Amino acid sequence: MTTQEVHQPPATVSAYRQVGDGLTFWTRLRGRALPWALVAGPRLQAAFMAGLLAAVGLCAGDAVAGFFPFGASTRSVSDLGNQYIPFYAYYWDVLHGHARGDLFVNWASGFGSSYLPDAFYYLASPFSFLVALFPRAQIDLAVYVLTVAKIATAAAVMALYLRCLSFRGPLRSGRAAVFGAAYGLCGWSVTDAAYNPMWLDGLIAFPLLCLAVEWALARRHPVLGTLCVAFTWACNFYTAHFATIGAAVLLLIRLASEYRPLRDRLHATGRALLYGGLGVGLAAPIVLVVFSAARDAWPVDPRPFIPVDVGPLLGRLLPGSYQFSSPALFVGTFALFAALTLPFNPAVPLRVRVAWTVAVTLVLGSMLWEPTVHLWYAFTNPNGSYYRQAFVLCGLLVIAGWKSFSYGVPRPYALAGAAALLGAAVWATSRWEHMSPHMIQWTAVTVAAGAVLYRTLTLVRSRGPRLHRGAAVALLALLATVQTVEAAANVALVDTRRADVLDDYPTRGPWPESLRAVVVSADRWPAYRTDPGEPRITANDPQFLGGEGAEYYSSLTSTALVDTLAHLGFGWTSRGRAPKSMDNPVTDAVFAIGARAHSRQVIAPSTLPMGLRRAEGIVAEPRTEVTLTVRSTAPLVTVRPPSPRTPRYGDSPFRNQELLLGAQVYDLPATTYLRKDGTPLPGNPDGSLQTIPDPVRTPSYPYILRATCRPGDEVYLHAPEFTGVATLAGRDPVSFTGVAGQSRASIQKLGTVPGTGRLKIKLRPHLVSRVPSQALACLDTTRLTEAVRHLRATGATRVHVTGHTVRATLPPAATGTAVLAVPAITGWTCSLNTGERPSARRYLGLLAVPLNGRATSLTCSFAPPGLNLGLLITGASLLAGSALYAGRRLLLRWRRTRAFPSP
Repeated sequence: MTTQEVHQPPATVSAYRQVGDGLTFWTRLRGRALPWALVAGPRLQAAFMAGLLAAVGLCAGDAVAGFFPFGASTRSVSDLGNQYIPFYAYYWDVLHGHARGDLFVNWASGFGSSYLPDAFYYLASPFSFLVALFPRAQIDLAVYVLTVAKIATAAAVMALYLRCLSFRGPLRSGRAAVFGAAYGLCGWSVTDAAYNPMWLDGLIAFPLLCLAVEWALARRHPVLGTLCVAFTWACNFYTAHFATIGAAVLLLIRLASEYRPLRDRLHATGRALLYGGLGVGLAAPIVLVVFSAARDAWPVDPRPFIPVDVGPLLGRLLPGSYQFSSPALFVGTFALFAALTLPFNPAVPLRVRVAWTVAVTLVLGSMLWEPTVHLWYAFTNPNGSYYRQAFVLCGLLVIAGWKSFSYGVPRPYALAGAAALLGAAVWATSRWEHMSPHMIQWTAVTVAAGAVLYRTLTLVRSRGPRLHRGAAVALLALLATVQTVEAAANVALVDTRRADVLDDYPTRGPWPESLRAVVVSADRWPAYRTDPGEPRITANDPQFLGGEGAEYYSSLTSTALVDTLAHLGFGWTSRGRAPKSMDNPVTDAVFAIGARAHSRQVIAPSTLPMGLRRAEGIVAEPRTEVTLTVRSTAPLVTVRPPSPRTPRYGDSPFRNQELLLGAQVYDLPATTYLRKDGTPLPGNPDGSLQTIPDPVRTPSYPYILRATCRPGDEVYLHAPEFTGVATLAGRDPVSFTGVAGQSRASIQKLGTVPGTGRLKIKLRPHLVSRVPSQALACLDTTRLTEAVRHLRATGATRVHVTGHTVRATLPPAATGTAVLAVPAITGWTCSLNTGERPSARRYLGLLAVPLNGRATSLTCSFAPPGLNLGLLITGASLLAGSALYAGRRLLLRWRRTRAFPSP
């Protein structure tokens, strides 16, 4: 055999080498281009099982509690019914081409509001497209499916992240699924975020950003890491901010707990910052549009921050607790127990134990110390709870538990230490009034059962690996079942207690259906607006039911809108961010509201048999009657004569209405305050009246207002901070719900001036309230009719609205100012057909354009502020990221060429 023959490989060896080269190629492709391991194999199995467990636990809990869609109890509580369901209903209209506007302008709410910030802030998640698959009448069902999908996805992504970490022992995917489901069904998720669906995007964002941190540490997947950051910030940058802080904490833990050279730590930090910077840059249009809208939004007074006591804090770690003003930290008994074993587990390196224990403690402390709380919220004030970042701590607890069990089942003394801590928490919260005693017993039984099962597993271990693995599989299945049952019980209890505490909104039933039918049938936009009216079903009725009005509840409600409406006597709730509709013919004329719906609860004869009604004590059944009022109004675009001075609002909303109308239509009579016995009552130095409720609730009226007006005029009362009942003698009582700093009551009609001209208005306060000076006004409807006729004769002859553009045909030789019945929010640009582009101005809070006397038409278009700059930043980030990626590939190729030069 020659030397050449010795080195010549046989055919089979050559074939094996070809296969090996192919496997090497695919391995490199997997590692550098597309991480197939993330979407296939055991990791996908873990993600699927975690999502399934989370979905089953959530749906089972809702079904046990009897809540929609599994029962008659409504889920539409607080912001879910008041804000999100209307938002998704209007989003359905946008997706199907039925909306009054487009992605830039929402003509339904706030007399014309910027829609893109709301769409980016509340609806940017790709899960929102699910609503398009449902009928509009089933939007609440679509939102529930969307909620379940988000929670299941968060559990799946957490399981995927945990599965990527090191772990000793069998059943990695099964254990990852259990821990992932514990995160998806954490207390924050089912307590706080379940009725704020946009917050669930943060639940998904945290494990995604944790994956990006791991890739930055391992120098892998720079493109995918950047896209993860961009995705989380694009879906909901409000909760992405919390998740980013949590990911930064995880990065610090990893850098502090591992033995790495300083250079490697700096490089890893730099890569993480690069991923974060480029990712946020890619999401810049969304971030800047929302930021610009938030800067112009109505400010809310900060709520005082009061840290929770030890009892409530520990109680929220356990199942079966509910309290609005404390952090919901429940992650399941098993996940919590696993996290508590970490400080005592000697199998875990000391640096890892110290880093995780210190980090989790500091994160918990940061939620209880006011300066760091403000850091969590980027130095803004939340309009509600100060514990919206609790999901980050829940995620860290789950990861800490996984970290402890990743080194094998902890030793008995580590388990005993965790049991002692858990027992102390149970003892500390046993007398807390918001804690369910049954769930405390459940926790104790679960820990005891876990100890028995652990002992059983150790005994089986000595009987052989096959029997040990079978027992481990059975115990893991039992653990998953017990955890899901516990989570379902927690969901059911939270559902019930939350419904007892928060307001609900009837988004289903005869009233919404009949009101929507009336509004849609009367809608003639843009010829005039159709207002769903008061009382309202939700704070966003125009989006939910149809029509166009002042109602608009959003965190981005503009200052320009709220300030203008407040000067005109409109009311609001949610500390100003939810303007209410106002049934007033003057403002209806100014804002081109030609049709207004009225809802009134009436008592109808019962449909039950007489014998059954008597047996049950039922006399009649209430139902809501919907009627419609049609009025003549000014056009959407009016022309005001030239004026040497710019008009400004004053203190009286009645005079402000006249100023905007351009005619005097009210009489403001002198008012006398009397006690119920008829004796005079002095007012405050500013002319207002302080009212104090009767400590003994009686149907009497302790306060009386006396005035004189022209017979036949309509009587209106302005009492924005009055809570109680006002009654014009001989008329029905009218309720006012104004609370200083919280809500504002609209001007309301009390009745008509009697033939004598003498007015007697009786007041029954329910809270300590205030009635301002000049609170009474009498409207001359004849003068109002003449004023409206003048505005129609001198206003635009034709108005055409398409999407975010208004085109109006002006009367010949029009001079002065064209005023659009639209709030002057930032983003409007206007032009005349003569080629001039005058800057948009404000006319008493409305959009206005100066006229030159030659123009015959006017065009105004809206573009959301921040959009163009955001697109530029996205383009720059995309170019920078592409250049860095291409440079990295060239550098790696050059190094490979230097290391292995061609022969």
